Amino acid sequence: MRSGFALSLLALSIADAPLAAREPFVTIDTGVATGTSPSPAVGAWLGLPFAAPPVRGARWQPPKPVARWTRAFHADHIAAECFQPLRDHEFNHYFGDEPMSEDCLYLNVWAPARTIGRQPSAKRPVIVWIYGGSFVVGSGGKALYDGAALATKGAVVVTLNYRLGALGFLAHPELSQESPNKASGNYGLLDQIAALQWVQRNIAAFGGDPAKVTLMGQSAGAIAISDLQLSPLARGLFSRIVALSGSAHSASFETPKLADAERQGEAFAASIGATSLAALRKLPADAISRAPFNAARPIIDGWVLVRPPTETYTLNQQSDVPMIVGFTRDENLTPFSSVRTLADYEAEVKRQFGGSASQILALYPAVDNAGAPATARSLGRDMSFSLMMRNWAKLQQRHGRAPTWAYEFAQPHPYTPDTHFTDIDIAAAGIYHTAEVPYFLGTFAAFNLFRQTRDWTEADRGLSDQIMTALVRFAENGDPGPLAGQSWPRYQDNEKIAIFADPIRIADWPRRSKLDALRDISTRR
Repeated sequence: MRSGFALSLLALSIADAPLAAREPFVTIDTGVATGTSPSPAVGAWLGLPFAAPPVRGARWQPPKPVARWTRAFHADHIAAECFQPLRDHEFNHYFGDEPMSEDCLYLNVWAPARTIGRQPSAKRPVIVWIYGGSFVVGSGGKALYDGAALATKGAVVVTLNYRLGALGFLAHPELSQESPNKASGNYGLLDQIAALQWVQRNIAAFGGDPAKVTLMGQSAGAIAISDLQLSPLARGLFSRIVALSGSAHSASFETPKLADAERQGEAFAASIGATSLAALRKLPADAISRAPFNAARPIIDGWVLVRPPTETYTLNQQSDVPMIVGFTRDENLTPFSSVRTLADYEAEVKRQFGGSASQILALYPAVDNAGAPATARSLGRDMSFSLMMRNWAKLQQRHGRAPTWAYEFAQPHPYTPDTHFTDIDIAAAGIYHTAEVPYFLGTFAAFNLFRQTRDWTEADRGLSDQIMTALVRFAENGDPGPLAGQSWPRYQDNEKIAIFADPIRIADWPRRSKLDALRDISTRR
């Protein structure tokens, strides 16, 4: 075992080596870590553990601290992703198969090289990315989420893994009983909180400012961020929010309560032949992750999440921080996305809205088979992502003091001719769910790693540059500043938002009157 003195000597010897002959290194609370240099301007530390492996008896337990290491930790490659279903190789978002393990609580850091080890006055804002994937798939190591481009813009970027599916969100009476907090089910959220605590302890070593931490995420990642804003356990761990297409503030995606989630957990355990918690813990992780589990989502457990989202806001118990929230023009993950005929559309409206179906059909009329799919997609988008992001902005405006900015992303992807995907129809998808991510993170290359699927243009890169510049400015100051030479108004009663397209413009929130009617109808359902 090396002593602390020996570790200090190790760090000094690395620091004294010529720049061209050494890897970037930092000293964090668990020891010295060396990284890599993806470019002269950026240092990267990949696969740093932020919690102990949640395996064996630690399965379905809150994350535990990492043991100190006695030799330099070589953080030079992406760690294993958490257990999850793998993607088809012709999926739109196939970025390569990653190693998979239950030992998956790792994070990655990208930092501007000039800020590493600097004095506090030189610290840069921090952006922590939380990935989406319905709380079932995803990882912080995917090429789409690479942090180098944002780091080049001046931010310290962190991506992280969190437990998924039943391994991350199983509630069960026996788990609640063994918990000192009498809670279960939110292990994926607890992983995110543990990573944010790690950021507070360690990010200064990478040149980051722990007082300027922005949470940014998309889809399930944005839902998680909205829950972290409501959680007393996450208070003080972040100071800004950027949420892309997801929130807990939706009548369509209600946050379950513990008792209901426990019943779902018992049913899941029975479906895989486990009659006790001990039997569940003996099962291999792949047997658990491949079994159908439809309850993978945060729950109101009385500890991580104390009460329903709207109630927390009306009591002014949310983390009151500046926010950017938005959605894409055509995203739709509701059953309306599969509508092909007028009869299908009318039947789905009746299934979804019951006695209010006639009102919905009047708001979103379709008269023939040719127009029904587009009308259905418009309704699906409005009743889900557009409405949930607007609900969140309104709650913050009414009950918070910190400002909010809103956007709609409307830039089409330039697909390479003859490109085919197994999960989306390019001709019908439009500005699909997740289309904005490469523009926000500057990760265009991810889509052409294994085959050419996009012919990115200078207009795409220019739009991305403007968005990333605004994001880093927001992370630094809590204000994104102007866009393309024009003011980006705060979200207020006039509901002005930025339309992210080439060129960027300012407009009213799309279809405001329809959203009001949808909100009222959804509240009555």
